[in-house]
Amino acid sequence: RLSLNESVPLNIVMKAYFSITICLFMAGAMTPIQTHAAVAKKGLVCADQGSLLSRWTATDDPLSSVVAHWFDDKRVSTVSWQRANDNIEMQATRRGIPYETDMLSISWKLKTDDGERDISIDRKTGQRSVIEDGTTLIAVDCEIFDTEKAFQEKLENITENLQSNYDLAIANHKL
Repeated sequence: RLSLNESVPLNIVMKAYFSITICLFMAGAMTPIQTHAAVAKKGLVCADQGSLLSRWTATDDPLSSVVAHWFDDKRVSTVSWQRANDNIEMQATRRGIPYETDMLSISWKLKTDDGERDISIDRKTGQRSVIEDGTTLIAVDCEIFDTEKAFQEKLENITENLQSNYDLAIANHKL
Protein backbone atom coordinates (compact mmCIF):
# COMPACT_ATOMS: atom_id res chain seq x y z
CA ARG A 1 0.00 0.00 0.00
CA LEU A 2 1.21 3.45 -0.89
CA SER A 3 0.53 6.60 0.97
CA LEU A 4 0.17 9.95 -0.73
CA ASN A 5 3.66 10.99 0.29
CA GLU A 6 5.47 7.99 -1.21
CA SER A 7 6.64 8.08 -4.82
CA VAL A 8 6.32 5.25 -7.31
CA PRO A 9 9.31 4.47 -9.52
CA LEU A 10 8.89 5.62 -13.12
CA ASN A 11 9.45 2.16 -14.60
CA ILE A 12 6.48 0.72 -12.63
CA VAL A 13 4.23 3.57 -13.80
CA MET A 14 5.32 3.03 -17.42
CA LYS A 15 4.68 -0.74 -17.19
CA ALA A 16 1.20 -0.14 -15.77
CA TYR A 17 0.44 2.45 -18.48
CA PHE A 18 1.71 0.09 -21.20
CA SER A 19 -0.40 -2.81 -19.83
CA ILE A 20 -3.55 -0.70 -19.74
CA THR A 21 -2.88 0.59 -23.27
CA ILE A 22 -2.43 -2.97 -24.60
CA CYS A 23 -5.67 -4.10 -22.91
CA LEU A 24 -7.61 -1.20 -24.42
CA PHE A 25 -6.11 -1.85 -27.85
CA MET A 26 -7.02 -5.55 -27.70
CA ALA A 27 -10.58 -4.74 -26.58
CA GLY A 28 -10.92 -2.31 -29.48
CA ALA A 29 -9.54 -4.84 -31.95
CA MET A 30 -12.24 -7.34 -31.02
CA THR A 31 -15.15 -4.97 -31.73
CA PRO A 32 -16.45 -4.69 -35.30
CA ILE A 33 -14.84 -1.80 -37.14
CA GLN A 34 -17.18 -1.47 -40.12
CA THR A 35 -20.63 -1.43 -38.63
CA HIS A 36 -21.74 0.62 -41.66
CA ALA A 37 -21.14 -2.39 -43.92
CA ALA A 38 -23.82 -4.50 -42.23
CA VAL A 39 -26.47 -5.91 -44.56
CA ALA A 40 -29.54 -5.91 -42.29
CA LYS A 41 -31.95 -2.97 -42.48
CA LYS A 42 -30.69 -1.85 -45.88
CA GLY A 43 -32.24 -1.79 -49.30
CA LEU A 44 -31.04 -2.02 -52.88
CA VAL A 45 -32.67 -0.83 -56.06
CA CYS A 46 -31.00 -2.46 -59.04
CA ALA A 47 -31.59 -1.18 -62.56
CA ASP A 48 -30.00 -1.39 -65.96
CA GLN A 49 -30.51 2.21 -67.02
CA GLY A 50 -29.71 1.40 -70.66
CA SER A 51 -32.58 -1.03 -71.04
CA LEU A 52 -35.42 0.94 -69.55
CA LEU A 53 -38.33 0.32 -71.84
CA SER A 54 -39.37 3.37 -73.84
CA ARG A 55 -41.98 1.53 -75.90
CA TRP A 56 -44.57 -0.91 -74.70
CA THR A 57 -46.04 -4.01 -76.28
CA ALA A 58 -48.82 -6.28 -75.07
CA THR A 59 -46.34 -8.70 -73.51
CA ASP A 60 -43.75 -6.34 -71.99
CA ASP A 61 -43.23 -6.31 -68.29
CA PRO A 62 -43.10 -2.67 -67.20
CA LEU A 63 -39.44 -2.74 -66.36
CA SER A 64 -37.92 -6.18 -66.53
CA SER A 65 -34.47 -4.82 -65.70
CA VAL A 66 -35.45 -3.22 -62.35
CA VAL A 67 -35.72 -5.07 -59.06
CA ALA A 68 -35.47 -3.99 -55.43
CA HIS A 69 -34.33 -5.90 -52.35
CA TRP A 70 -34.77 -5.22 -48.62
CA PHE A 71 -32.60 -7.11 -46.14
CA ASP A 72 -33.52 -7.96 -42.58
CA ASP A 73 -31.31 -9.97 -40.21
CA LYS A 74 -31.93 -13.28 -41.99
CA ARG A 75 -33.97 -12.83 -45.14
CA VAL A 76 -34.12 -10.76 -48.31
CA SER A 77 -37.45 -9.59 -49.72
CA THR A 78 -37.71 -8.78 -53.41
CA VAL A 79 -39.92 -6.19 -55.09
CA SER A 80 -40.65 -6.22 -58.81
CA TRP A 81 -43.14 -4.40 -61.00
CA GLN A 82 -45.87 -5.95 -63.12
CA ARG A 83 -48.53 -4.59 -65.41
CA ALA A 84 -52.09 -5.61 -64.51
CA ASN A 85 -54.23 -4.34 -67.38
CA ASP A 86 -53.39 -0.63 -67.50
CA ASN A 87 -52.04 -0.37 -63.94
CA ILE A 88 -48.45 -0.78 -62.83
CA GLU A 89 -48.21 -2.59 -59.51
CA MET A 90 -45.40 -3.51 -57.17
CA GLN A 91 -45.20 -7.16 -56.17
CA ALA A 92 -43.13 -8.25 -53.17
CA THR A 93 -42.17 -11.64 -51.83
CA ARG A 94 -44.14 -12.36 -48.68
CA ARG A 95 -41.63 -13.96 -46.33
CA GLY A 96 -38.39 -13.36 -48.12
CA ILE A 97 -35.59 -15.79 -48.90
CA PRO A 98 -32.68 -16.65 -46.57
CA TYR A 99 -29.41 -15.11 -47.74
CA GLU A 100 -25.75 -15.77 -47.02
CA THR A 101 -23.03 -13.18 -46.79
CA ASP A 102 -19.27 -13.03 -46.56
CA MET A 103 -16.60 -10.37 -47.11
CA LEU A 104 -17.14 -10.31 -50.87
CA SER A 105 -20.80 -10.90 -51.56
CA ILE A 106 -24.38 -11.41 -50.46
CA SER A 107 -26.07 -14.33 -52.18
CA TRP A 108 -29.19 -16.46 -52.26
CA LYS A 109 -30.90 -18.99 -54.50
CA LEU A 110 -34.06 -18.17 -56.42
CA LYS A 111 -36.29 -21.03 -57.50
CA THR A 112 -37.88 -20.63 -60.94
CA ASP A 113 -40.20 -22.79 -63.01
CA ASP A 114 -37.20 -24.01 -65.00
CA GLY A 115 -34.82 -24.62 -62.09
CA GLU A 116 -32.72 -22.45 -59.87
CA ARG A 117 -30.84 -19.17 -60.25
CA ASP A 118 -28.15 -17.73 -58.02
CA ILE A 119 -28.47 -14.06 -57.11
CA SER A 120 -25.28 -12.38 -55.99
CA ILE A 121 -24.58 -8.83 -54.83
CA ASP A 122 -20.94 -7.68 -54.92
CA ARG A 123 -20.42 -5.90 -51.58
CA LYS A 124 -17.68 -3.62 -52.91
CA THR A 125 -19.31 -2.43 -56.13
CA GLY A 126 -23.00 -2.97 -55.32
CA GLN A 127 -23.53 -4.85 -58.58
CA ARG A 128 -26.27 -7.51 -58.74
CA SER A 129 -25.73 -10.61 -60.87
CA VAL A 130 -28.18 -13.33 -61.85
CA ILE A 131 -26.39 -16.60 -62.57
CA GLU A 132 -27.87 -19.78 -64.03
CA ASP A 133 -25.81 -22.91 -64.70
CA GLY A 134 -22.59 -20.93 -64.21
CA THR A 135 -23.55 -18.30 -66.80
CA THR A 136 -24.26 -14.70 -65.84
CA LEU A 137 -27.63 -13.79 -67.34
CA ILE A 138 -27.66 -10.16 -66.23
CA ALA A 139 -25.47 -7.87 -64.15
CA VAL A 140 -26.73 -4.44 -63.08
CA ASP A 141 -25.63 -1.73 -60.69
CA CYS A 142 -27.60 -1.07 -57.51
CA GLU A 143 -28.35 2.00 -55.46
CA ILE A 144 -28.02 1.43 -51.70
CA PHE A 145 -30.54 2.78 -49.18
CA ASP A 146 -29.64 2.99 -45.48
CA THR A 147 -33.17 3.73 -44.25
CA GLU A 148 -36.45 2.02 -44.97
CA LYS A 149 -38.16 5.39 -45.48
CA ALA A 150 -35.78 6.40 -48.31
CA PHE A 151 -36.10 2.92 -49.82
CA GLN A 152 -39.93 3.07 -49.79
CA GLU A 153 -39.87 6.57 -51.31
CA LYS A 154 -37.70 5.28 -54.16
CA LEU A 155 -40.12 2.37 -54.78
CA GLU A 156 -43.08 4.76 -54.92
CA ASN A 157 -41.16 7.03 -57.31
CA ILE A 158 -40.37 4.11 -59.63
CA THR A 159 -44.02 3.02 -59.62
CA GLU A 160 -45.22 6.54 -60.44
CA ASN A 161 -42.68 6.89 -63.25
CA LEU A 162 -43.61 3.53 -64.75
CA GLN A 163 -47.30 4.40 -64.62
CA SER A 164 -46.66 7.81 -66.22
CA ASN A 165 -44.60 6.22 -69.01
CA TYR A 166 -47.31 3.66 -69.65
CA ASP A 167 -50.04 6.32 -69.62
CA LEU A 168 -48.07 8.35 -72.17
CA ALA A 169 -47.68 5.27 -74.37
CA ILE A 170 -51.46 4.76 -74.55
CA ALA A 171 -52.50 8.43 -74.55
CA ASN A 172 -53.13 8.54 -78.30
CA HIS A 173 -55.27 5.42 -78.40
CA LYS A 174 -59.00 5.82 -79.03
CA LEU A 175 -60.03 3.36 -76.33
